[in-house]
Amino acid sequence: MLPTRESQPSPLSGSQPIAAQNSPIAYGLGSFGLESLYTVFAGFYMFYYIDELGLAVALAAIINILYAVWDAVNDPLVGFLSDNTRTRWGRRKPWLLTGLPFYVGTLVLVYAVPKPFLQGNALFWYALVIFFLFEAAYTIIWVNYSALFPELFQSFQERARASSTYQGLGMFGELVGFSIPPLIYARFGFVPMAISFAGVAGIALLLAIIRNTEDPNAQKAPPLDLKSAFGEVLKDRPFLLFTIAVTFLMFITAAYTLATPFWVKYTLGASPQATSLIFAIVFIAAILSVSIWARLVRVLGIKRTWLWSVGVMAASAILLGLASNLVVGAIGAAVAGASMGGIKVCREIIMADFVDRDLKRTGHRREGIYFSLLRVIGKTSKVLQSLALVVLGLLFGYVSGENPGPQPENAFRFLMSVFPLVFIIIAWLIASRLSFDNQPSSPPPG
Repeated sequence: MLPTRESQPSPLSGSQPIAAQNSPIAYGLGSFGLESLYTVFAGFYMFYYIDELGLAVALAAIINILYAVWDAVNDPLVGFLSDNTRTRWGRRKPWLLTGLPFYVGTLVLVYAVPKPFLQGNALFWYALVIFFLFEAAYTIIWVNYSALFPELFQSFQERARASSTYQGLGMFGELVGFSIPPLIYARFGFVPMAISFAGVAGIALLLAIIRNTEDPNAQKAPPLDLKSAFGEVLKDRPFLLFTIAVTFLMFITAAYTLATPFWVKYTLGASPQATSLIFAIVFIAAILSVSIWARLVRVLGIKRTWLWSVGVMAASAILLGLASNLVVGAIGAAVAGASMGGIKVCREIIMADFVDRDLKRTGHRREGIYFSLLRVIGKTSKVLQSLALVVLGLLFGYVSGENPGPQPENAFRFLMSVFPLVFIIIAWLIASRLSFDNQPSSPPPG
């Protein structure tokens, strides 16, 4: 077992009560905008390009691999630049306000493919470029917005209250982003879907960014050079092992996300509207399970709760693999949602502990780097996702919607069950070697 270093009270707890100026609801509203817009991309871009536009699955796999490489470069770069930004508006807000139009605009361009790019290699190059641009915009928004949380809400009580709102509205954004788009694109098309979500999510994010105020004390620490900024974080071995386990869990949720429209169509033989139902069940179950998992953390401790949530995910993979009709598929989706709720609750608690300990130990603020490294290591799951697509082609002959091969129903049954079970076992074994403090640290005496 690898123990984490001793948890220390966050030095932020003794600073000015900046959280009194900030709104958990406003911060959660930004999470709704951020997650709903990204989900419209992540949930449907592969289905749109492969099944609707005819992009070959092998070319889609190449794009995913290159996308993962690009992600590996831009995440830590944005985290480093954000942590070292010093302006009268704060460290994060200039990045957020500048990146927001870029973020909503590129989402529309993902689905509004100009006619000259709809054929052959032109579609491949258009997809590659626009996915790269969207990923850059999302990185700017996500890294800076996530890094705000420890600064805006500085005591355990403030964070507990704000976290529940943040997670709840974020998952509600994912629910909306997964369940509503099929209802829109089935009737009006993909471009109106993208425009409507860009407008709603953009307004939510803008209101959240304007409403919350950064702590001016956060800019007092001198900027760090590249080696100093990353050196301490990369020495944190428990954090690195944690990110590996998270990577495998992210692959599973990404595989579910990517495969669900195909699985509904080919394996369950249901309509596109059933995709909305499945996604709605997943996220309703996740939202409803959060309070239960939070109670389990207090009773069982963070490690045992995390292991239980991973075990529930294994059960969901078995159910989804056995499903051949919408009823069994819906039950599997509910179990998957419950497991995701638990994994999300545990992940946020563990990450907060890593960030606070580093701040106490070094006296420097590295929220951007911690969150960006978690994301960039986790995004290597894109490589696993691409390999899964290649394996599907080799084993089952699936090429595209125009040429689905002889067994498309078994191809996506395999992607929803066998792959997840393998990586769930690996993640569980890694998680079992780590230990975490079960109780939050108390704020220092005033």
